[in-house]
Amino acid sequence: MPELPEVETVKNTLAILVTGKKISHVDVLYKNTIENDVDEFSNGLKGTEILSFSRVGKFIIFHLSNNLVLVSHLRMEGKYFLKDEKEALTKHDLVAFHFDDETKLIYNDTRKFGKIKLLKEESYMNEAPLNKVGPDPFMIKDDYFLYEHLRKKSLPIKTTLLDQAIMSGLGNIYVDEVLFDTKIHPLTKAKDITKEEAKALLLSSRKILAKAIELGGSTIKSYHPQEGVSGEFQINLQVYGHKDGACVRCGHHLRKIFVNGRGTTFCPNCQKRVGAPFVIGLTGKTASGKTTASNYLAKKANLYLSADTVVDLLYEDKEVLQLIDRKFPQILKGGKVDKLLLRENLTNDKKFKKRFEAFIHPLVFDYMEKEINRFSSKDLVVIEVPLLFETHFEDLCDVTILLTTSRANQEERISSRGVDPDKAIKLNSNFKEAENEKKAAFVICNDKDIPSLYNELDVIYDKVRHH
Repeated sequence: MPELPEVETVKNTLAILVTGKKISHVDVLYKNTIENDVDEFSNGLKGTEILSFSRVGKFIIFHLSNNLVLVSHLRMEGKYFLKDEKEALTKHDLVAFHFDDETKLIYNDTRKFGKIKLLKEESYMNEAPLNKVGPDPFMIKDDYFLYEHLRKKSLPIKTTLLDQAIMSGLGNIYVDEVLFDTKIHPLTKAKDITKEEAKALLLSSRKILAKAIELGGSTIKSYHPQEGVSGEFQINLQVYGHKDGACVRCGHHLRKIFVNGRGTTFCPNCQKRVGAPFVIGLTGKTASGKTTASNYLAKKANLYLSADTVVDLLYEDKEVLQLIDRKFPQILKGGKVDKLLLRENLTNDKKFKKRFEAFIHPLVFDYMEKEINRFSSKDLVVIEVPLLFETHFEDLCDVTILLTTSRANQEERISSRGVDPDKAIKLNSNFKEAENEKKAAFVICNDKDIPSLYNELDVIYDKVRHH
């Protein structure tokens, strides 16, 4: 959907193209675009001159002679094209404003969601739809205007900034960009935003929108300010449209989630959620001692989550079992997941392994995230995930700990469990220890006794909890 910069660019383009032109007549080709009685709309515009243009939020205002205004909202894919009078109309041309100089302004809308309304100049700001539109960032002079509105809202800040009744002009693209610029997590509750953060949001909104206007907006999908012309701000977008790309600040991968149904891209490392518990994530290859370490730290935590335990819980869930029955029936026996069949398929079928992990890992992530979100900033959560970095579960963590051990110790520990070391190690082939050592905040070489392991964990715990 075109946002404030795109609408401002369209407004400025229209001002250049059609200011001073006189409307001879109007053809309404799709009645639902017009919010007035169609005959009154067409008759009211005959003989009027386009004097100037302005913008309110994402609405374009045509200021006309005869004390009239046209209020236009482009919605998803609305566009205006100035054409020669002789040029044929297309199937997506919904309204044609014919001028007395043998040209016409076409309103074109593939989705047919856009709206146009004819109103009186003296009262249009007090009538729907503009009477419910808040000021845009450039209109707000009070630094704490936004804070006063945010502190009354319990919705996520992403959702609240999209509310055009509070502050107009920011849509999905620019809210993501502003939140990234101010390092605010999109799920942070609006009421938890500080005065300083609210001021930063306002200043960032002005800065980013001004730059976008300067570059003609962002050409995303079908938006173009005029026929054959594209906006250029999309090359400056830091997060929107860059899911799984690298953060320009810290290099961490960007994550995409949905906030009240709106796709939202952010950096989990730079944009920490306010009010969230402190999360320690542990990982390590098979038999590295990660479970021993996790169980020890779990005694200090308000919540302990093991990925393996979560998987077992999911295997008991009826909806998950139905999905498995459709996608992976070969691992079911008697309506239940048979772990021996699962292990055989994971070990011997690379395609199955890839497909199954792509299926189960997001379910485990979502389960853990929901559980973590039940706790507050005063709480400590410990999670144990074998492929923590490979599956991006580090997004849930404030601190990560990697357990390593020698190959000899690993094989000895696996053998003591009565398991074939070669098969167990092959099953854990996705684990990239060398890469993970660079990513983890702390690395413990667990080749000594258990008291030594506990001592190293205590040192890390004291350091991170009192930081």
